Order: sequence, then structure tokens, then C-alpha cells
Amino acid sequence: MLKSERKKLTLERIDAVLKPRGYKARIADGIRYYLPQDGVTVAWTIVFLNLGWINSRGVMVTHDEVELILQRVEDENYPFPWQKHRGTILTPTLEHSTFVDEYDTADMDTEEQIEDYCNWYLGYINGEGADFVQYYSYLPNVLKRMDELLNQGLSWQNGEQGILAGTLDAFFRGLIIAKLCNDPESNFESKVRFCEKYLYDGTNNEWVPYYEKLKAEVLPTIEPKYNL
Repeated sequence: MLKSERKKLTLERIDAVLKPRGYKARIADGIRYYLPQDGVTVAWTIVFLNLGWINSRGVMVTHDEVELILQRVEDENYPFPWQKHRGTILTPTLEHSTFVDEYDTADMDTEEQIEDYCNWYLGYINGEGADFVQYYSYLPNVLKRMDELLNQGLSWQNGEQGILAGTLDAFFRGLIIAKLCNDPESNFESKVRFCEKYLYDGTNNEWVPYYEKLKAEVLPTIEPKYNL
């Protein structure tokens, strides 16, 4: 089956479910369906690979209030510029990192295989993925997960169990979220120390000026929005 036919059959099924809900599609790193609503954008991504595989990704959630604050430290040299499409911020704040793509190495050569894949991915969208979105659309729940990870000695962007998107910028997001959620001062300072252990280890110097700007100029201006 040609990649174009595989893509057409798959998107016909996914379009039929997501587009009536208001989702729009963006062609970039695969097909990204996104829906902005009340300051939170939900995105689902499918990538069609040349070897006949379909690769899905766990749901991504953007909290506009976090990303807009983060933009205040960025300039033309920022390591990872933020993404925007048709007025919607698409740089994810959160990623469902524990999502397992059963089809990332599955060969798709028949309509039946495509149908099985679509049934599986729509099941994720309507089930586990929807649960993730509902729970983590509320920022204090994100902070709870951040604290659980720190208690295990894991970073917030841990590849297997993490919650925040990005690389070193995930530390920035975490501190912004902590401030927005009125994290107690002692807890907040422990998060700062944890972040600085990585940021000042001598291997991440390109991030340091942005972190120092965040710490000196941005974090002190954040007014708590949520009370734990």
C-alpha cells in the first residue's frame, strides 16, 4: 500500500471523529489535530513513515498562561522557539509520556490493518487520552504530579514517567506552574535547587542566561492564580 493511500484511509477515519468536535488539522511533524478552548489547547499527532509504519504520539496539552509567561524570557537565540499556528499556541506544556504507541513499528499494508489502527487510536483519544486531558487541564494537578516525580528523584520531563514537555525548558515551565499554583515557599525553593543542579552542571550553558532572566525578572512578577 502506498504511503498516500495509507494516509488517506487513516485521516478519513480520524477526521470523521475529531473535526465535528471542532478540531483543526495542521501539517507539520505529521498531522496534528488541535483544539484551543478556554486557554488550553489539546493536540493529537500522527506521523506517517515511509517504510509503511504509522507512529502516534501521546496527547499534548498547552496551557496558554504558562507558555505566554515563558515567552517573556525568549529571544532570537532561544534554543527552542515556541510554535504558533493560526493564532493558537501549539508548543506543548504537557505530554502524556507514559503513552505506548502499539503501532510505531507496525506495517500497514491492508485496509483491515488501517481499520485496526484507527480503532485503537480513537480508543486512546476517547479513553486514556481524554482522562489525561481532563485531569491535567487543571494546573494544580500538574503540580501534584511534579511533586510526585521529585519525591522519586525524577525530573519533570523524565522520558518514561514525566509530565512536562521540553528539555531544559521543562524546568522553566515547572517553576512557572509552581508560582501560578501558590506553591509554599519551602517547596518552591527545593524545586529551584533541583533545577539548578542540572542547569549549572557545566553542560547546559546555553540555557543559563534564560534561566537567570526567568529567575530575576519573570518569576517575581507572577501572581498566584490557584490555591492548593
